[in-house]
Amino acid sequence: MFYSMKKILKDSIPILTILMIVEIFGGQILNFHLEKFLLLPILLMFIPVVNGVCGNIGSVLGARVSSGLHVGYITPDFRGKELRENVIGALILSLLTFCFLGCLIYVISISFKLVLIMMGAGLLLTLGMICLCIPTAIVSFRKGIDPDNVVIPVLTTGADVLGILCLLLMIKLVGI
Repeated sequence: MFYSMKKILKDSIPILTILMIVEIFGGQILNFHLEKFLLLPILLMFIPVVNGVCGNIGSVLGARVSSGLHVGYITPDFRGKELRENVIGALILSLLTFCFLGCLIYVISISFKLVLIMMGAGLLLTLGMICLCIPTAIVSFRKGIDPDNVVIPVLTTGADVLGILCLLLMIKLVGI
């Protein structure tokens, strides 16, 4: 049987243990750079927004790829029309979402720098989520591990850690 409690635990516990350590590392990155966020407190609000939106987009992509691998309409070889269409869909969704958020931030703050930070961090993080999602799903599937047990935890942890790094990078590039 493919879905058993024993197999789910066997697949999940090692990766969740590793991801717990990665989350601690991500928290330390935020703690170390907290003063940059405190210079302009609105930047603190960007963290859950960027992480949440990209985590959601990545989770949808991960679920679609995992289901596609199970059903067989996506092949585990990093190419194919269906995989490419799912990635393009995630990119378009991210672009539209972060353009809308950028417009909203501009209306609230009238700061083009904040718009650039939000949009840049969001789009960079989306690319990071895609680069994390596809290999995680395909490699876990090839190794006989159910991607449903691995992909979403990896993506949510990735969004948390990479989101902070993308925001810090955009803050540095934009110059706040």
